[in-house]
Amino acid sequence: MDEIVSALKYTIFFAVKTVPIVVITIYVVSTLSKRGYLNVIANYFKPLLLKLKLDSIAVITFTTCLFSTTVAYAMLSQMWKEGKVDDRKVIALTFFNSFPSVFSHVYTFFLPFVIPILGFVGVIYTLIRLTIALIKSVVGYILLLRCNSVNIGEDIQSSGYKFSENIVKITLIMVVTYYIVALLSNYGVFDLIANYLSFIPLNPSAISIAIVEFFNLRTAIVFTAGLMDNGLSWKWALTGLLLGNVISFSIRSAKHSLPLHLSLFGKLGVKIVFLNSIATLILDIIVILLILWLF
Repeated sequence: MDEIVSALKYTIFFAVKTVPIVVITIYVVSTLSKRGYLNVIANYFKPLLLKLKLDSIAVITFTTCLFSTTVAYAMLSQMWKEGKVDDRKVIALTFFNSFPSVFSHVYTFFLPFVIPILGFVGVIYTLIRLTIALIKSVVGYILLLRCNSVNIGEDIQSSGYKFSENIVKITLIMVVTYYIVALLSNYGVFDLIANYLSFIPLNPSAISIAIVEFFNLRTAIVFTAGLMDNGLSWKWALTGLLLGNVISFSIRSAKHSLPLHLSLFGKLGVKIVFLNSIATLILDIIVILLILWLF
């Protein structure tokens, strides 16, 4: 009984500390989007991209990805079908658009959800995801310079982002997950897991995070917060989240990226998803090894 009450107290404290920040941040970003302020950001990218000797196709898809990757790739698919870009350039553009695609999640996922829940670790995790995306964009830029540029003379376009996240649902998942984590911790479940997984040269809690992330990233974020409140270091929390991305990348690609790209680009879509997923996987592994080596 004491374990149940203790877990409930920790959960209430967590909810009071975190939920208001998540709700307020989602509301503020949603309001900024509806008033068109986020679209202004896209226009600042246009002069820079043009100075980088990129044609208007790259400019249009890059800036549109800041708000909707689906719209951006639908536009790119139409250009591809019209013969304005070939297969090589489509692949190069998907790499180049990696940064804005991930950046679009900063104000819809990382800023209102990950950072308020994980704090410092959330900031580092967000920066790592952005850095990996930036590296892929640089690779895409190099590939684009080797492709023949075709300026189609179209103006910059972007679509306003529509927030449809259910705050009540998000809050419920956060609170329930945290309570379960606190309860299991109080009953010594994680200590038991640690004993069974002691032969693996990684912290068992990091492996647990990775397994949870395999099923659901949001749940893994809250799960990680619960473990950190019970003494897990930032190093292993971060390692667990990155390891989870490595483990779940193929499933996530199959569920989300593949259907979209296959519908837009046919067989080329499979190649796009495969190349981008492998690149992300390799970079994630490198970052994990660097963290384990340096810290």
